[in-house]
Amino acid sequence: MKVFTQSLCAMAAFVLLAGPTVAAEAVAAGKVKGVNAERKEFVLTDSEGKDWTFKLGDTVVINRGGKESQSDLNAGDPVNVCYDKGLLTWTAHYILVQQGDTKDCRLVNGTVKNYDAGKKQVTFTDHKDKDWTFPMAKAKVRLNKEDSKIEEIKIGDSALAIVEKLDEVTTLKCLMIDRK
Repeated sequence: MKVFTQSLCAMAAFVLLAGPTVAAEAVAAGKVKGVNAERKEFVLTDSEGKDWTFKLGDTVVINRGGKESQSDLNAGDPVNVCYDKGLLTWTAHYILVQQGDTKDCRLVNGTVKNYDAGKKQVTFTDHKDKDWTFPMAKAKVRLNKEDSKIEEIKIGDSALAIVEKLDEVTTLKCLMIDRK
């Protein structure tokens, strides 16, 4: 019995210590099936018809057509969700409602690989190790949820990008960095 208790304690310690390092950002897409405001969660149905439950993070941002809030999410909304994959729950921290000005947009997470000041373009590596190079033309840059400039961004920063695909051209709309 003593060996079992020690093993259980060791496993619990591993889970508690590994928890923060196990969490990883991911992006999901689908339609909102329902929102439970009391429980601060929503259900997303993906393209294969599978339902996923997400917690709304305390600082969640919901972008509907370019306007950001913390509460404008409705059943039937087509969305892209950037979330942390926790051990027990998935916590959404950025939700892009694909409507109006963001109808053809989607979220991509990754890291900043390079910024070429001469060409005014940024290279971003997504979570699948694919490099994307975008001109900075009209793209917004946000650092810790505040408007910023590309010069404030550091190589290796974790980033969330809003990209728009029209025909075969993908354009960077916004590059968001949360630096701790």
